[in-house]
Amino acid sequence: MDEEPQENLSRRCHELAGELVARASALNRTVSTAESCTAGMVSSCIASISGASSVLMGGAATYTEEIKERVLGVSPDTLARCTAVSHETAREMADGSRRLFCSDAAVSVTGYAGPGGGTPADPVGTVYLGLSTASGTTSECRHFEGSRACVRLAATARALELLLGTLV
Repeated sequence: MDEEPQENLSRRCHELAGELVARASALNRTVSTAESCTAGMVSSCIASISGASSVLMGGAATYTEEIKERVLGVSPDTLARCTAVSHETAREMADGSRRLFCSDAAVSVTGYAGPGGGTPADPVGTVYLGLSTASGTTSECRHFEGSRACVRLAATARALELLLGTLV
């Protein structure tokens, strides 16, 4: 795959993280993450910005179902009924992160980055993102194109956008 899309996505993530840190700092708000297919990319992107320590409470890279359950409190029933890649799991991951790190807002990412994995209903490139705030918890499903790296970067960018949306 051409390197340009990856470079553009990487640049976009850095810009979004910079905006997030600046805006959250100005509003005295905190964020946290719960990540599966991005394995810490969202929190790492935020942490790459000077001043992130006043904003980022923490991040959990919960790559397996066992760790989703043990660390974030995702229900074994949810994982059995809905799978680890679902709206329900994304919402429980986001809630678990906000609770674990005592943050104002938490984002979660779970999906199939590829090249393997996926299902007929949720093919490679399918990512569920959860967002938890004091106002409630929501989730969305996105389908990203490209290499594994591009899917992970696109999911990271969308997670940062979701967090930014809470800072109005």
